[in-house]
Amino acid sequence: MSYPDAYEEFKLLNIQDMKERKRRLKLPVPKHDIQISLWRTLKSFVGKDLTKVAIPVHFNEPLTFLQRLSEDLEYSDLLDKASDESITADMRLMYLTVFSAIPYACVSRRYSKPFNPMLAETYELVREDKGYACIAEQVSHHPPITCLHAEHERWTFWQEYKMESKFRPTYFKVVPTGSVHFKVRHTNEHFSWVKPTTTIHNIILGQLWNDQEGTVTITNHATGQKACLFFQPYKTTKHYTKIKGEVYDIDGNVVIQIKGDWTSHFQYKHVDSETWTDVWTLETDILEEKKKYWGFSPFSLQLNEPLEGIAPTDSRLRPDQRELEHGRVEEAAEEKLRLEELQRGRRKANKNANPQ
Repeated sequence: MSYPDAYEEFKLLNIQDMKERKRRLKLPVPKHDIQISLWRTLKSFVGKDLTKVAIPVHFNEPLTFLQRLSEDLEYSDLLDKASDESITADMRLMYLTVFSAIPYACVSRRYSKPFNPMLAETYELVREDKGYACIAEQVSHHPPITCLHAEHERWTFWQEYKMESKFRPTYFKVVPTGSVHFKVRHTNEHFSWVKPTTTIHNIILGQLWNDQEGTVTITNHATGQKACLFFQPYKTTKHYTKIKGEVYDIDGNVVIQIKGDWTSHFQYKHVDSETWTDVWTLETDILEEKKKYWGFSPFSLQLNEPLEGIAPTDSRLRPDQRELEHGRVEEAAEEKLRLEELQRGRRKANKNANPQ
């Protein structure tokens, strides 16, 4: 299969045009605690497709799913290491394997729902300090499909996120069906993987918590070499955040072992060595009052920061999300309802104009 060079096609990144800027360190106001009947709200959702349900704004955080998907790049330095010209193919796979698990650490213990993007809504993120730029777009509303494309001078990263979901009284399960891609520009190596299944427990009663399950296989399409990361759900072990992985050579022999905890850290070692080496640790320089700001990391806090010159379809310009960020919950709910009704009207008009 042939994969086009998206870097040359889209040309998102122009480092010479990037200017460093100061970014905010907190939101305008802390999160407001709102007392509502969770059971009364959720019991009507049981057995339904949540992608087609209008969820009250009280359950949202002030980010859209486009911005949430951009959080996958919070630790993009691992992609920089994976694209280093001096490392071996085995080490390249090791860095990508660890990178594939990190998004779950970055959003762990955050259970507010991101806003559903409108059809054709976009989000552009330029991180001149990290050397990359990315753009995301909601390309389908029903079923919801989100696409993201990022560029760095050494690599290209893209993904199409689509999923199947299952809602029951005690849990909510998300099964991703789209794939994630990474391409090293100087070697033309293309890698891909599919994210694991995520389950959020105690939806109605008790403390919310989540686990991941399934084997994530990272494949080098240029050589056929693979690596695997093994997520274990709570139903099989109480140490469900502990994780192991393996990098294989072309013949299927294990050459690198990986271990860690997907909420905090990872280590690796070569099979002929007894020494484990740290490869990633969750940054601890987060806000002391992190819980007051939706549990956001400093990176997440900056995703919805207002900017000039962005596209009129950018998530930062959503009035409902901006109202929620400023603590005006009633106004946010009104704006959310207005936007959803406008989208339903557009959908109905398009269907009537193109019945087939």
